[in-house]
Amino acid sequence: MGDTLNPVVILDSTAVHGRRPFTRADSALLLALVRTGRIRLVIPEVVLYELSRQWAKDLADRRRDFRKAHAAINGVLADADVATVTSSVAPSLGRSVFYDAAATMLTRNGVEVPRYPEVPLGDLLERDLDERKPFASTGKGFRDALIWETVKVICAGVAPSTPVLFVTNNSGDFCVSKRDRTLHPDLRAEMPDLEAFEVVPFLRASLEHGAIKPLAEVLRVVEGAFTAQHVADLVKTALQGLEGAVPEPDFDLFGDDDRYEHPFRTSLSDAVFDRIFPDMGTIGYEVYHTGDQGEMTLTVGIEADCSLDGFIDRNMGSADGYAYYEDWSREMLRVIEHPRRARFVLSAAFTAATIDSVELTVDEVEEITLLTPLATHGGARELKR
Repeated sequence: MGDTLNPVVILDSTAVHGRRPFTRADSALLLALVRTGRIRLVIPEVVLYELSRQWAKDLADRRRDFRKAHAAINGVLADADVATVTSSVAPSLGRSVFYDAAATMLTRNGVEVPRYPEVPLGDLLERDLDERKPFASTGKGFRDALIWETVKVICAGVAPSTPVLFVTNNSGDFCVSKRDRTLHPDLRAEMPDLEAFEVVPFLRASLEHGAIKPLAEVLRVVEGAFTAQHVADLVKTALQGLEGAVPEPDFDLFGDDDRYEHPFRTSLSDAVFDRIFPDMGTIGYEVYHTGDQGEMTLTVGIEADCSLDGFIDRNMGSADGYAYYEDWSREMLRVIEHPRRARFVLSAAFTAATIDSVELTVDEVEEITLLTPLATHGGARELKR
């Protein structure tokens, strides 16, 4: 691409793993900034390979669950001497299918998907043995090392004053520590003397960065596409639809050391959302132009108090933070945890023709704090004693 002062945003696997990685609001806004020539967006080929592997595995897992559920339903019907039902399952797809589809979409939108550079195997082995980041003492880090080599090539081709944001939540391999999210000294020593290279943990953080935020503001729709009441009604409907839903894996985070992190701190087994009470005084929303054919994106942030319903060992039944709900078995109790405050980010894509049928979906959930007691809201479920 040559020297350019356009900000460069480079994504690690942790930046785009999870729910709707390329259609959620922050992704849609970054893609719009690329299409309008305001930024460079780089997704290393290694990252796309990893995402494709995750998508293929997710499909395989869901196919297996579907077959098990279908067999269980037919088992119950057979007991009642009722004819069994037939149902088709989604086709099995390999990771190459997901990779090709994603790569085609990204390159069509102007995203760079560079192949990893040729790195001598001996150099990688020496780096591993020396335990230089992003390798860990366990030897883990091969894909991260290839991502880092790609980052170095990209940075070598930009002007020294060009803002470069490396979006990764993998602080264990790329940063000083979880608390200090600056680039690890092992990696900083290999960087060209860029004046504005920074590590940010999430896509949302990249959009709030001083080099990117003014560019995104240009795409913001000033006129009122939605009334405040309309947005509030959309939020209530979306959050009510989450009650009884599993926070994981739909709302998971891909965090340090490649672990899947539950968005809430909980020791419950099989946890689901019990009740969600949105605080309408905290709602904020924006509308952005994100497409060439009149497509727009509504993004909404709101805080809510929510409780989780799940199971704990009977020996933990008197622990703080739990309200007794009902006996489940000799070993387990079904309980509701005391509410906690969380921030939800929701979004929806629409056009002028579809604005009346907009439905919000959740992009991310972040726990803020644990609340007490359970009866904070009058609508809380009556507990069985």
